[in-house]
Amino acid sequence: MASAAPMTSKAAFRYWLFALALSVAAVGLCIGYVDRPLAEFLEGHVRHTEFWVGLEIMLRPIALVVVAALVLLIGCGVWRIAGRQLRPWTEMPLLYSWATIWAVASEMIFKRIFGRGWPDPTFVREHLYGFHFLHGQTHWDSFPSGTTTVSMAMLSVLWILQPRWRAPGLVVVVLLLAGVVVGNFHWLSDVFAGAFLGVTVGWATVRLLHPTNMLPGGK
Repeated sequence: MASAAPMTSKAAFRYWLFALALSVAAVGLCIGYVDRPLAEFLEGHVRHTEFWVGLEIMLRPIALVVVAALVLLIGCGVWRIAGRQLRPWTEMPLLYSWATIWAVASEMIFKRIFGRGWPDPTFVREHLYGFHFLHGQTHWDSFPSGTTTVSMAMLSVLWILQPRWRAPGLVVVVLLLAGVVVGNFHWLSDVFAGAFLGVTVGWATVRLLHPTNMLPGGK
């Protein structure tokens, strides 16, 4: 496993800037050449099928993750207010919860800033497309993908602090992100943007709230 020491150096910021540049390029290419043709294809070949119905049902539990994160944070906060000590096992769940709530707050703000129309129904059924900057509202709050932001924030925490679970975590998240695109719940560019935002949130959560000397390979 690679040392985490570079995360404390200027190299970490260079990696982040490089990832930002790649994300911006990917988002731009998708907006220009991929998003609308892909949404039209999925509307014609996936929607109104049993697969689409099942996909919609499978994606619903993501909201429960956010609720659980909030309940845990409030519960632990009240516990500490009462003068009680938290158990050691609560450390990782708290990190995941902080990352989750931060991710939700971030994506909600950016959705309102960009005001992008949904693939469905705004584009494929109402034939409307574009960004209403600073005027995000219902059906005009697609960018970035909240599901992606939350799941990538949690995956980033896991990736840094629980490397043994990287592979299964990555598989689950990739399937989840594929689902939001295939179901026409989000544009592909929404997912790229949400992935970058989520990784940033998860990475920053660990760096802010977890002792550096407890990181794998940290000093």
